[in-house]
Amino acid sequence: MVTVENHELVEIVSTVLKNAELELDHIEEHTDLRNFNLSSITAIELIVAVEERFGIIIPEDDLSIENVNTINKLRHLVLKNTTN
Repeated sequence: MVTVENHELVEIVSTVLKNAELELDHIEEHTDLRNFNLSSITAIELIVAVEERFGIIIPEDDLSIENVNTINKLRHLVLKNTTN
């Protein structure tokens, strides 16, 4: 079974968002990443980064900012697509 740790996802998010103000310790599972400049464009960049990191492909139907705007949702998306 694949495990997806918070710190892994937070590192990916901070890299994609390139936000120097992003305090990793303050990102919790339900923190809305749109508060850290997540946009529709950076959401796609985030999905690509997650696909590369975990060796998965996210289906087109799941390519939405609403599916990646929290660490919890991002983890769910990764796990959903590693078990298929």
